[in-house]
Amino acid sequence: MSNQLDNQDNEITLLVGSIFTFTPEEDRAAFEEEREWVSELQDNLRESGVVVDLLANPGTAIWEGGVKSYGDLYRLRQVAAYIENGQDITPLLSTKVTEDEDVDPLLERIFSDELMTQFPHLIKHQGDSGYYLPVDFAEPIWIVGEDYMDELIYKEWDEEEEIFAFGSSPALQRELHQLSVILNQMRVPTRHPIMRCLESFREGVSVSVQNDLPLIIW
Repeated sequence: MSNQLDNQDNEITLLVGSIFTFTPEEDRAAFEEEREWVSELQDNLRESGVVVDLLANPGTAIWEGGVKSYGDLYRLRQVAAYIENGQDITPLLSTKVTEDEDVDPLLERIFSDELMTQFPHLIKHQGDSGYYLPVDFAEPIWIVGEDYMDELIYKEWDEEEEIFAFGSSPALQRELHQLSVILNQMRVPTRHPIMRCLESFREGVSVSVQNDLPLIIW
């Protein structure tokens, strides 16, 4: 595996490879149980119009990266939403996210589909966990327990329900390229946390697309 970043201090880990956590050689029973789960996810995705082979290459991992903090990704999403809605991003760039910070009303409107966005795979994905698939599709797909949704609906989830978010690596790659151009034009420093976050995700989705493998986030 090519370890692109020192992940010891990162709150978000990025990995390009198979979504299996077991191989048949390591634990046959655990692998078969996981294979059934992955097959169900694949069927649900197909029903949503996304055809992808998630069963191939168990145990494969070719790239690893990370993001320093959850707050960096949250700020990046805010910045993207503020830019496309003509709002000043200066206050966002000069402050860190705090644990008691309320969800941004602008992001909340995008989450609930009250407001359209040109960055759906960045903003409407679970972000700090989930997957980006090497397939092009318009909106992130959320699978909740046995059910799935074609798009994110902002609501209170049952804490015991499993939630899986699937975005598109090619779509996110385009969104991040567009956002990177804008932020560079605005002279946001390349070492700013949101820029580092953006570049980590850009590298991950690039490897995902080039190698036809999912980008996994946890």
